[in-house]
Amino acid sequence: MSDFRRQIKNDLVLIQRDWGHLDQRLSRDEFAFNYWILSRLYSLEEDTIPSHITEANDKNIDCFVHYEDTKELFLIQNKYYEDNTAVSRNDVADFLKTPLSVLLRGDYTRSPELQKIFNRIHQDSDYKIWLHFYVTNEHHTADIDGLFNEFQLDGDNIKAYVGAKYFDINDIRSMYFEDRFTEKTSFTAILPTRVRATSLDVRPEEYGLQWMVDLRYVMVNVADLYQVYKEAEKKNYALFEENIREYLGTKGINRGIIDTLKSSEDRENFFYYNNGLTLICEACETLDASTMPEKHKKQNSYYGFKLKNPQIVNGCQTINSIAEVLAHYDDARMYAEFAKVFVLVKIFVFDEGTKNKKRGLDGNIVRYTNSQNGISDKAFASKRNYFLNIQNEFLARGYLLLVKPSDRNIFNDTYSEPTKFSTLRKKAESINEKLDIRPRNLNDHMIPLEKLLRALLAFYEDAHAAYTKGMTVLKPTSNTYKHFSLNIETHFTVDHMLNIYLLYSKAENEKKLGDKRFPIPYYVLSFLGNACTDKDFETLNNKLDFLFFSQERFLSIYNFYKQLTATYAEEYRTSLNKDYGIMVKQEIDAVMFAKCFNMALGFYPDKQKIMDYLKY
Repeated sequence: MSDFRRQIKNDLVLIQRDWGHLDQRLSRDEFAFNYWILSRLYSLEEDTIPSHITEANDKNIDCFVHYEDTKELFLIQNKYYEDNTAVSRNDVADFLKTPLSVLLRGDYTRSPELQKIFNRIHQDSDYKIWLHFYVTNEHHTADIDGLFNEFQLDGDNIKAYVGAKYFDINDIRSMYFEDRFTEKTSFTAILPTRVRATSLDVRPEEYGLQWMVDLRYVMVNVADLYQVYKEAEKKNYALFEENIREYLGTKGINRGIIDTLKSSEDRENFFYYNNGLTLICEACETLDASTMPEKHKKQNSYYGFKLKNPQIVNGCQTINSIAEVLAHYDDARMYAEFAKVFVLVKIFVFDEGTKNKKRGLDGNIVRYTNSQNGISDKAFASKRNYFLNIQNEFLARGYLLLVKPSDRNIFNDTYSEPTKFSTLRKKAESINEKLDIRPRNLNDHMIPLEKLLRALLAFYEDAHAAYTKGMTVLKPTSNTYKHFSLNIETHFTVDHMLNIYLLYSKAENEKKLGDKRFPIPYYVLSFLGNACTDKDFETLNNKLDFLFFSQERFLSIYNFYKQLTATYAEEYRTSLNKDYGIMVKQEIDAVMFAKCFNMALGFYPDKQKIMDYLKY
């Protein structure tokens, strides 16, 4: 079996568990794979998926996805194949020809919704229609690659762009952990200011500053900023998608912002106290009295800017604090009360030409405009799609991976509703039962990313690595981050990432409830990991399947290694006359470990049973 097919199979089990009662066809893995493709690679909510599947007599379309805001239609064919099953050239050729022919005739009966979408969009030159062919192996011939490379739409019956892509198991794996498809909402914001003099425009072409980026400094009323915030929320637009700091609640620096805004005497000084916001956008159009919307003119704003897809990359704390205060006012009173309250907004314009000419600059602006605000390397490292996608998979299993700084606040808000928390707990029931753990509250379902990576490092390398390299697991420049943290999927399935962390958490909780020293969580993981001498993906995960197969088997092995940590620590103290604090910072002594292993076996009357288990 391909390494990644194991991961797909694990996910299919979850899909069949959670949604099998709605559709009996999900008992077939090849049908459930449609759900997997649509939920994992195209980010569809699972309860919306049935209307996107066309599978039976489908004229080579298994399912489809329509992103209306970004003007994309995906026609999808899925092949859930074993490693030795070859892709048929005829299947591919039919897929590249038949779906569009049937849709053009207007007689696609399997999905009236798809036919209706196609009728509406195929003459729109701004649209893209994609033919995506997925196969869960690498077994295809060069001529199939040629069919996709040479694909070209004949005739002029379709004015939309039509493209075709072939995805094998390696492509699927990359998408699963990195860049999944998602519909990005388009958003236009108006940033008005009083008069031309309240903005500074740096226009490279006009001012002979060709080496610079198109840039604006604008003095904006806080009420107008709040309107942008509300409009983005209403349209479900991620205004802070590229932001690192995000909103961390009303403590610390935010308290000062809020207190100033609430003070009727001091709020007019807000402009002087606050560092302002930094935005990145795709386009910026200057507005004057002839083009400014009337609603802004009513607030005495006759000049400003129309921004396409703005992103707040610095100042999330400021605008969220503004929103927290201004939300208590109706529009008329808000504009009256805050008429003298302004904030400085810096706007960088990154159109496609600028992005190509100034490659990486937009990312550096995000980094450096936040570096003065105490944002650690860990925050930047943990923003990668890689960890966000693992977060999605943990959620499907009932646990909340804390990737971004604001995740704890967001999850606390989301799961404060009892029914949502109950759903989360239900998803985690099977794994909790197997590991004999009983989460008491929402916090017990939260997993800090750094702690997850340290636990995996302890298992894969050893406890010494977890203690000495643990601080670097999310440091972007470290070898540990580059060679381990960003490659954990090459060692573990998502299920075993979670299993290993929960094992660590179980040991940590027992340590807190005991004498505060034993068991030693990193040592339990290290001893378990060292028992897996062959660390190739297939062998390692087979052994982990054995370990986590049942509660009885898991507890037998876990309790032995838990005892072994105490035995090892005591032998270390008596033999070397060194205390616990020194021991945990040293590499494990192989000779002493072998001696302690035999000593720990002495605690078990039925030694053969535990020895059989320990061969896992």
